[in-house]
Amino acid sequence: MNVYAGPPRALTRTTLRLVPLTPIHIGDGTDMRLDEYLLEGDDLCRFDPMQALRAMSVAQRQAFQRALDAGNLAEAGRKLREAGRACILERVPLTKRSREELDQALRNPTARSGQVKPFIRSGGRPYIPGSSIKGAFRTALASAALPRDKLADDRWTHETALREAFGLDPQRTETDPLRFLHVSDAFLPQDATLIDKAEVVKPGGRPATSPGGHGGIQMHYESTYSLIDGEDAPAFEVRLDIDERALSPAILARREAGFDAHSALARLRAFHVAVFNAETKRFFEDNSKKTLLRTLLSHSSPDGRPPLNGNAWDPHFVLLRLGRFGHFESKSLEGVRRGVEEAQPKKEKPRRIRAPNEWGRTRTVVRDAKGNPIPFGWVIGWVVKEERV
Repeated sequence: MNVYAGPPRALTRTTLRLVPLTPIHIGDGTDMRLDEYLLEGDDLCRFDPMQALRAMSVAQRQAFQRALDAGNLAEAGRKLREAGRACILERVPLTKRSREELDQALRNPTARSGQVKPFIRSGGRPYIPGSSIKGAFRTALASAALPRDKLADDRWTHETALREAFGLDPQRTETDPLRFLHVSDAFLPQDATLIDKAEVVKPGGRPATSPGGHGGIQMHYESTYSLIDGEDAPAFEVRLDIDERALSPAILARREAGFDAHSALARLRAFHVAVFNAETKRFFEDNSKKTLLRTLLSHSSPDGRPPLNGNAWDPHFVLLRLGRFGHFESKSLEGVRRGVEEAQPKKEKPRRIRAPNEWGRTRTVVRDAKGNPIPFGWVIGWVVKEERV
């Protein structure tokens, strides 16, 4: 139990209304396998295989066992899915791309695994963990506070950079200034997700066909609808509670690590704007880049303000990156980040540590309705309420 014996804590609460600019995928580390779902129309229908087995009649169970004994996995799977229709847990829409490939996997399970990565859920509902959003703040705040003149760029590691930026003592959690920031979870509205095929592209949006580019591996992810889809993207609200001790020089190990709501949002936006601009320039040319920029800049505030006024961003506008496929550049400190080169075949050069701030060579994307590659995880929104609590 945490006990606080000082004066009442002064908190500022900032409510953000966020919406996916591009699809977000946040997984829970599990896979939906071929024996856990069936396809019905344009939906993937997840069922409990144990319930399906228990629901089988004697004749169905005998037919299922005969197919297994004969090594006929396609027929055994078909019998299990027949029984699974009586115990469907949830339905998630599929894109045409995923529908076709997963149907092939169901027909020929020895050729394709048919795995689908689901969105994280709590109580059966997809949600955005506050810890994911807080992680985006941590990276941006550390990048802004890093004493860059202390070491040469190629001497930093991600761990030492975070430690120096915040003045952290690894043995003392009370030295972490982010303990003064609490971010709420956010449940997504109904019908907020769909399953789509992901692929890997090289700079300029060219398909990646190298061994490090996943080749013919099928990747299917449950992710949110987004503004890029031209559909009703799921909006969600998040509360940021900031203890005003986050600005106290008497408590913080480094004054530069202090923050309030205004400075935290400004650093979050500045960090991610730089990543967004560099990523779109490197990987998404022509139609993809134009679509991303047009959609971002047209997302006005509830009272009609544009995100960008001249050369200045509105202080209440928010841009950040969430979830899987945010890539190394969105999760490491600007200027000193050093990623690991993508895996190479054994006969080629060995893995190496990249130069400071060197970008990776691929992006994982989905395709929009016109076939343009679209990155994962970009979120935009606005401050809609500020209060002291």
